[in-house]
Amino acid sequence: MKATKLKLTVIAGLLAIAVVASLRSTTATTQPSASDTAAPGVDTSREERVIGKYHDDLFAYQNEIWTLKKRQGVRIADLDPLDRKSDDLKNRLSEVQNAVREIITKFKAANEFDGLDAALLARVTDPGRRAFYQESSFKEDLEYAASNLLSHKEEISLPLDGLRKRVAWNAAPYGDGAAAFVTAAYHPPTAMFGVGLGCRIAKVRAKLIDKNGGSIGGNAATCTAISCACQNKTPCAPYECPGASTQ
Repeated sequence: MKATKLKLTVIAGLLAIAVVASLRSTTATTQPSASDTAAPGVDTSREERVIGKYHDDLFAYQNEIWTLKKRQGVRIADLDPLDRKSDDLKNRLSEVQNAVREIITKFKAANEFDGLDAALLARVTDPGRRAFYQESSFKEDLEYAASNLLSHKEEISLPLDGLRKRVAWNAAPYGDGAAAFVTAAYHPPTAMFGVGLGCRIAKVRAKLIDKNGGSIGGNAATCTAISCACQNKTPCAPYECPGASTQ
């Protein structure tokens, strides 16, 4: 009898161990993993950096042109560094367009592309930025940039071409009176910042920053570049845009 009881006790113990192990295994397989419960969003940080660096360089280039326009005694040689920057910006524009295409590919792969506008506006509570973002669709901004940015390439050199003409006319041997007349009659071409290339890139950049969890209001320099690109339509920082007094 004692041997029988001992055997039963051992069997019961083994069964209990088996049940506990089974329960632990079931719990481990049914509980969601950390990656399931906190799946990271689409990582477009690299593309955001490419677009941001280009946009900052474009804005700095415009500032340099505006500074030269205000300076007396500008020579043709003074424009050579800007020529090189203009060519560099033209050559790099394809990188921006490719970055936008990669952003679209990533959002589509994550099934987020169609809901971009709703997701963006759900994050942004500032009335000024919301109004700015609602002027155009984030999805359509990306689609346009992915297909058409390169068609705006010549806008980059327009302000420089205008400045070069003014410098050449002022240097021509017409006499003081004629030179003064040319200066007064000169009207610079429409700035590249506005509704063209600069604003197209600025809108993508601004919306991408907010979509990635940042805020364009958190960096005054970034906000200024974006605001000036789109004719002061982003009220998120104090700024003074190049040429603002004459526009």
